[in-house]
Amino acid sequence: MPDLTTIHFPGDRLFLLLFGIALLLAGRRIFWLVVGVVGFLFGFDLASRVLGLDSQGLGLLIGIFAGILGIFLAVFVQKVAIGLAGFLIGGYLTLTLLHADPGNLSGSNLLAFLVGGLICAFLAVWLFEIALILLSSVAGAAIVSQTLTLDPGATTLAFAALAVVGIAIQAGIGPKKRRRRVRAED
Repeated sequence: MPDLTTIHFPGDRLFLLLFGIALLLAGRRIFWLVVGVVGFLFGFDLASRVLGLDSQGLGLLIGIFAGILGIFLAVFVQKVAIGLAGFLIGGYLTLTLLHADPGNLSGSNLLAFLVGGLICAFLAVWLFEIALILLSSVAGAAIVSQTLTLDPGATTLAFAALAVVGIAIQAGIGPKKRRRRVRAED
């Protein structure tokens, strides 16, 4: 995910928080939306940080175009879409783990992004259902923890805790309620 502290558009904090929570709780079921919003965030970030565009309107247009492209891919070419989302999230997370600047994709940063992205893209396609749960939970945890603007230690702790909770909820891990069987009356 892009560094969410640099993304600003009308209603950005509330939108990002709600989207992050939706990813945590239902990302597997709404993966087309996941891919669309990830596309929007990357497109918006690309326009503002990498391309150096100062226009919020143009950044929003590029983000919206990238989001629509992501949704189109998710609906019509699911494996390509999950592979692309896996690549982008994996590349970004690799740079984050290496404490590298995601806005500086040159030299070793580019190589790290490509290697992390390719590994996650392969895993996402190979383990489609599990990948949906993991990628959406990790992305949701990253969005929520960055949106809360906590200090760095608390952000890392919140990210880890939210990722575990999201994975557990989406995978159905945890205490189950006893389900009553409904008997058909004769």
